[in-house]
Amino acid sequence: MDTIQDLVKRGETCPYYTLLNMKIEEVKDGYARLTMNLENKHLQFLRTVHGGAIASLADSAAAWATLGSAGLKAVPVTVEMKINFLAPVESGCLTAEARIVHKGKTISVSDVEVKDGKGRLVAKSLVTYYLRSNHNYDARANLQKIFSRNSDITS
Repeated sequence: MDTIQDLVKRGETCPYYTLLNMKIEEVKDGYARLTMNLENKHLQFLRTVHGGAIASLADSAAAWATLGSAGLKAVPVTVEMKINFLAPVESGCLTAEARIVHKGKTISVSDVEVKDGKGRLVAKSLVTYYLRSNHNYDARANLQKIFSRNSDITS
């Protein structure tokens, strides 16, 4: 039986996380912290980090906070995301910290702060997830299947 830490190990091999240099630093009940080491591939034509890369980091942090909180009984599916970009970033490392602000039976809402290496707030996001689960749906098996497919893709 997989624990959240087993899933984190598998999650770090996700091709999308590898592409964006995302690392899962910490996951616990209702909280997650992810980092992204920035390279030229993260920059848009004006030489600042593309908003999509920052949004991906925020969404991923919120997903892991939700996974940590759901006890692997449900798979979080993003239904809405709002993000404010507060300052441009050109290089370094970004850190996203996500905290669950509401968790019901089927909806979870996370607040995410993205900061640069100097601790400056560069983005603020609110992410809403549908918690996909029912008596006929095995979230743990589905997550294992998803991560197994990701390993097959990278092999």
